[in-house]
Amino acid sequence: MTVGDISADSISAYSPIAAPALQLPIRDDATSAQGIGTHSWSSGSWPTDLVHAAFTVLVHRYSGQDDIVLARAGRAVRSYDVQGLTLGGLASALGERYRDAARGGGPADLGDGLRVGTVDSDGTAPVAEGFALLLEITLAGFTLHYDRALFTPELIRRMAANLDTLLDDAVRRPQAPVGDLALLAEPERRRLSQEFNATALPYDRGTTLHALVEAQAARTPDAPAVEFNGTVLTYRQLDRQANRLARALASGGIGPGSRIGLSLPRTHHAVALLFAVHKAGCAYVPLDPAYPADRLTAIAATADMAAVVHDGDTAPDWLAGVSATALSWPELWEKASAEDDTPPGVTVGPEDTTHLIYTSGSTGIPKGVVISHRNVLALLAWSEATYSAEDLARVLFSTSLNFDLSVYELWAPLTRGGCVVVVDNVLALTEDEGLRPTLVNTVPSALNVLLQRAAVPASTRVLNVAGEPLSKELVNAAFATTDVERLYNLYGPSEDTTYSTWKCFTGPTDEAPTIGVPVHNTVAYLLDADGRPVPHGATGELHLGGDGLADGYINDPERTGAAFVPAPDRLGPVPGGRLYRTGDLARWTEDGELRFLGRKDNQVKVRGFRIELGEIESVLREVVGLRDVAALAVGGGADTRLVCWVGLDGAEVTTEAMSAHLRAKLPHYMQPAKILVEERLPRLPNGKVDRKALAARPIDWGTDPATTFTGDDPDEASVARVWSELLGLSGISPDLDFFSVGGHSLLATLLAARLSDTAGRPVRVAEIYGHRTLAEQAELLRRTREQAADEAPADAPARLRAVAETLRESARGHGVPGASTAVFLDGRLDLTYYGVTDTDSRTPYGPRTRQRVTCISKAMLAFVALRLVDRGLVGLDEPLNELLPRAFRRRDGRTVEVTLRHLLSHTSGVDDSYEVWHDTDLPDLDTYLDSLEGYGQLFEPGEVFAYSAVGTSIVAALIERLLGIPWRRAVNELMLTPLGIKEIPETRTEGGHYGRAVSTGYIWTEKVKQYVRHDPPKQTIADDAAGSFSVCLTIADLAKIARLAVDDGVTADGERLLSAELARQMRTPQVPVPGHHFMHAWGLGWLMFGPTAFGFNSNGSGHHNFIQIFPEERSFLLLLANAYPAFGLYEDLLRTFTGEGLIRTGRPFEMELDDCAGLYASDGYRLQVERGAEHLRYAYSERQPDGAWRCLDEGDLVLSGAGGFSSMSEKNILAGSISFIPTPGTATPGYVRIGQRFARRTR
Repeated sequence: MTVGDISADSISAYSPIAAPALQLPIRDDATSAQGIGTHSWSSGSWPTDLVHAAFTVLVHRYSGQDDIVLARAGRAVRSYDVQGLTLGGLASALGERYRDAARGGGPADLGDGLRVGTVDSDGTAPVAEGFALLLEITLAGFTLHYDRALFTPELIRRMAANLDTLLDDAVRRPQAPVGDLALLAEPERRRLSQEFNATALPYDRGTTLHALVEAQAARTPDAPAVEFNGTVLTYRQLDRQANRLARALASGGIGPGSRIGLSLPRTHHAVALLFAVHKAGCAYVPLDPAYPADRLTAIAATADMAAVVHDGDTAPDWLAGVSATALSWPELWEKASAEDDTPPGVTVGPEDTTHLIYTSGSTGIPKGVVISHRNVLALLAWSEATYSAEDLARVLFSTSLNFDLSVYELWAPLTRGGCVVVVDNVLALTEDEGLRPTLVNTVPSALNVLLQRAAVPASTRVLNVAGEPLSKELVNAAFATTDVERLYNLYGPSEDTTYSTWKCFTGPTDEAPTIGVPVHNTVAYLLDADGRPVPHGATGELHLGGDGLADGYINDPERTGAAFVPAPDRLGPVPGGRLYRTGDLARWTEDGELRFLGRKDNQVKVRGFRIELGEIESVLREVVGLRDVAALAVGGGADTRLVCWVGLDGAEVTTEAMSAHLRAKLPHYMQPAKILVEERLPRLPNGKVDRKALAARPIDWGTDPATTFTGDDPDEASVARVWSELLGLSGISPDLDFFSVGGHSLLATLLAARLSDTAGRPVRVAEIYGHRTLAEQAELLRRTREQAADEAPADAPARLRAVAETLRESARGHGVPGASTAVFLDGRLDLTYYGVTDTDSRTPYGPRTRQRVTCISKAMLAFVALRLVDRGLVGLDEPLNELLPRAFRRRDGRTVEVTLRHLLSHTSGVDDSYEVWHDTDLPDLDTYLDSLEGYGQLFEPGEVFAYSAVGTSIVAALIERLLGIPWRRAVNELMLTPLGIKEIPETRTEGGHYGRAVSTGYIWTEKVKQYVRHDPPKQTIADDAAGSFSVCLTIADLAKIARLAVDDGVTADGERLLSAELARQMRTPQVPVPGHHFMHAWGLGWLMFGPTAFGFNSNGSGHHNFIQIFPEERSFLLLLANAYPAFGLYEDLLRTFTGEGLIRTGRPFEMELDDCAGLYASDGYRLQVERGAEHLRYAYSERQPDGAWRCLDEGDLVLSGAGGFSSMSEKNILAGSISFIPTPGTATPGYVRIGQRFARRTR
């Protein structure tokens, strides 16, 4: 530690503290005061100098900085080395420097701008401003002042206590060196070393990993254990395969204690082989076939492998120089098939090695971490105490064996009866909807991509994230857009077996995530450079110990000794007596959790990969002609990229040659995105490269603007546009390499998704790696589009293929941002997706996109009610008066008989204008129904058709009376759950959390001639007190509901939910009702529209949804569009599907109120609108065969009502409407919209 001076000029940028500082007196009782005085005089210093010296030591211990710059009022101090001094000696030296100083000092500079100072005061002078932390020394004692914006009272109290402890120890031991003085009082030392590490959990320490899996196989032999590409291995099959493979290894001379390299693709067979390696008493060494040969050779040089299992019949070239036996997987599998399937009977102990994990090494040589059965058992003990069997039912095995996350993904489910779902990588979730994982284990940057793609399946209960710092924004996005119940932020190096600390989130958070607390049987200490525990709240290097601690690095005692150190005696008993120095900085929070603060060296994490920048530099220095080399990670989060700066030593070396050399030596995740050549690199005064100066330099990821893409190839132009959006390039040429201009694995996933949308067929990430240049990707796009056109089966109905093409062309032509269709024809269901859910984020509109469907509630309640009829709980044509005695009393006091058929067919006569229906403050349906007495009945039942949401609410009340459960639960149990659709909450959730991502809505605005963004809809089940609700559904969900209509109450899986007779009554043909003009009676649930088709259209929050059912041919056409109105798109789809459209449509008319009067016409129909003082008068007419016009409907639209509107403020007229649009932020009508039904305005 050194103490130095600081000039006034160097602190001019600092401003005084705006908030008033708080004060906390420090204990200064007579005994300690006398001791301080005695100690100071004996060392030749003043008491204030001794306190100042102690304060200097305190700041050094808290900040972790060796170079401390302090200011003292009226004095400055020159740099002074205090190593080995006693506190009295330091005080004497400081006193001399103060007295010799000729000029005033300034505030102290600690770390990131912390300013610390001391002031001698007689108690009357005001305290100096401008300091974050200030020690005031007076004749009566001393006081700490602090900035409340930077420090908490609890932290200052601890600092005061630490200073008190330091002074007491100095008085008791005046000859003790500064470094040995105690800073922590016994209660704080005990809290940090014992209470924060009370993690002991009993578990079977004498077993082995494969023994646990064998025991599980005995318990659940027929349960699925491994799934890969549709192939499923049961636990019995997995166990027997592993036994045969283990015997085959043994018969080949590979005995217990051997290490076996695995260079295989990720399949179910690889899982069986891993199991077999452990049964044979061996350890596996993962060897990624995609790694450069030099990298694999370097691993083989230290791993001392007995054999390497490779894929294919021919051994890879790099194995030629390795002493290990090469085993072909096909030959090994064939040999194993002849072996006995009983256990090999090899004795294995918990201290035996299970595997090696190789990590990046700063010297250019990778380090092999040795993991034992005991280490993995400790991890699994924590897992069993933390995760339920349901959580582990289907765990995605997505991480390469080369990384430690794979240990958890593989063995946690297999030891608990779960199924390991094998995929290439976690981003496979964007391409495969059938994986159905319950737990997904990944890194934050990959999770961010999954959320952008709405690719986290509804089956997922738990998200584990590790490998990178986690932001609160990502936590909140995960809970806002998925159905997950918990998210775990996990931290841990390979040297401590995957996970060392954990933090669980069960919902959104307002705080930056910590890395939590140690997992079971793990201890964590924060130590300074001298191995001393730092105070609570101070920064220290994280040291880990416990049962998960690895044995060290294979055949590398020097680096093992540097990283795995004996536990300092001052910590007390430490499990195992060893600690691993992580190189990570952290501090304990007030809640006893660890907050990660970054690295103390040049190691970085990029998208979860642990990288020593020194290794990249070491490999790059092998290139002749380089003078200086510096590798840095720039950017942040998912956009972090590796960049290398090089200085040439007079030689001509191209960046292409340097890149080629790196590709030959290092794996893909260690390849720099850019190599920048400079004449010389900036340096610090000590001669080292100034990395901060390099990191601050702007980097142009584009190319020369003169090379801006100008080609004529439309596919190249399409790819160039995507590149420009993803990479921010300033210029693009066909021969550019995507990965050399800033592309990386996550951007490759987004690129694949965008090309998939364009091609109409999935483009896989692996194809992006195989087609790196823009020209190659354009050819990939062209070929994929052609395959999509050829892939439709020959027997697929022509209409089915045509609808998919129409969706893309019509949506693009109408400017609809995103949409999806479902077509069911001849027993085949086809789903098609187009566009984006949000024009800002460009999230693709895909299989998991939910959209708000408003009118579906009536069909749901009708379906559930008819299921109760099926069960005999109520009759369809029996009066309901006894069940709901007060709901059907006329205004004249006479009670009328209303049946369930009346309610479902909207002929009950209930007055829908009843305003109580809109009162969201009613506590429950009973109160609401009671309020109908003497008001609700308007017409005689069965006489007049009139749509009635009140009638629907009465059906909800009836369901509750009959079942004794909330109607929402009834909808879940009797309809949604059997269909496999996300359940609706059982309690009212206005504004609450619904779950999956809901598409943003867009509304057409005539003024700008395009759809404009609407406020995003609430991700809720929107409902009111009376039971009307809308549901957020995917197009696949909506198709499941529509199948009930066309298949007479039978689900797609063949389960009958409703009798055929009642199911057919749900789609009763339309019947004209006298007195209601053009509208017709609906069936018992499925809404009807048009003369031949059943279904409905609905809209809300910028969404438009259509259901058309064709019972005669057992087919349907569904559309979800995130744009309102979308009649033009729907008309095109319907015309394609049926050969003729229902209506002709144009754009809606939007006018000021005073300019809306006139005549609006379409083929065969017209609408006359007149402007009144407080209403609009309308008349809707139809042309008769003789040319005369017959009025179908007429009435008034009221301009005012409750909140500025009433229930009559909008009038639906077939596919068109006339409605008032409020002025933004008010309830006052701003202008009028005349719907698309009317294609022209004649006057």
